[in-house]
Amino acid sequence: MIKGCVGFSIISGRLVGDMILVRGKRVVHIPLPIGVYHVMVRLWKRKNILGKFLFKKEPWSVQLEQAKSL
Repeated sequence: MIKGCVGFSIISGRLVGDMILVRGKRVVHIPLPIGVYHVMVRLWKRKNILGKFLFKKEPWSVQLEQAKSL
């Protein structure tokens, strides 16, 4: 499971996209080849069980409580 994924970014004309992860106070940009990028974006946007299993999205209230406890 990929925790902390907040989104994806790509610059048009480039063959590499970024998966953006949050780890504590840091933001980590993981480069992905264009084919893998499109597959990961589609899974991240999906509402079915596979998308929910790979990218666990917690409600904002839970995320804020976890941030306060740190």
